[in-house]
Amino acid sequence: MAIGAAAGALSGSLADVGIDDDFIKKTREKITPGTSALFVMSQDAVLDKVKAAFEGQKLELLSTNLSDVQEKALREAFAE
Repeated sequence: MAIGAAAGALSGSLADVGIDDDFIKKTREKITPGTSALFVMSQDAVLDKVKAAFEGQKLELLSTNLSDVQEKALREAFAE
């Protein structure tokens, strides 16, 4: 129940900064009881290199791009 509440609160915050609803839905479906998630915000990351860094691990990498305005709003949301 706590996982559902946390996921709901997080998705509300993400929607407030303009992150795509489909990305939020896909992420919510993947994070289920017994699983975990690591959210990383980076600048100028090369997705192929990020994938290669996790080679051999059992994981699924989800990614999205943010505009400068969205990035600023997300940083402010997590700073609160």
